[in-house]
Amino acid sequence: MMIKRRDLLAAGGALLGGAAFGALTPMRSAQAHEYELGKLTIEHPWVRAPKDGETTAYFYALVHNKGGADKLIAVKSPNVGKTILHADAKHAIAEGGIAIAADKTTTLSPEGAHVVLAEVKKINPVGWGMELVLVFEKAGEVTVDAAVDAPDAKHAHDAEALERWEKAHAAGEAKPAAGEAKPAGHDHGGHEHQHQHHAPADAKKQ
Repeated sequence: MMIKRRDLLAAGGALLGGAAFGALTPMRSAQAHEYELGKLTIEHPWVRAPKDGETTAYFYALVHNKGGADKLIAVKSPNVGKTILHADAKHAIAEGGIAIAADKTTTLSPEGAHVVLAEVKKINPVGWGMELVLVFEKAGEVTVDAAVDAPDAKHAHDAEALERWEKAHAAGEAKPAAGEAKPAGHDHGGHEHQHQHHAPADAKKQ
């Protein structure tokens, strides 16, 4: 049985205590939604889902850097046609990548630098997750399970945006296809969220 995020919110996270994580989730504990890559820690990665009938999504996260300057140079997924890196909320192209300052936290958000995921071919429903590979110029690559939030979400785990989305899709809320992924619950400091991992690409070939 798959538990949706609203059920986890109602339960206050009590169901998450014994949640098991798949091998593709590089987490140190069930209480963290963060990924370590050398001196970098990627925290609360999330995706603002495409609006109905559209194919453009947006990626955001917090990138804590305890080392020297780096750059986010790509975000990869077999379900995304192309990605565009923006340096600010005005959509200025980040030539050479999004700067990750040394010994600071870089925030990717709707109000700042962000990544456009264009020509999205497939994405799990709001309330689940999307597996993405982040590529840094110096640190290398790391796979993250980004939370899929509503198209009008202002921040990760925006409960009001989720409620609006669920009301608009109450008649026939989509679910991931059977056999596509394994659910894994995460505790986000009081913002519980149910994620769905994409199966490896070769496992989906018909």
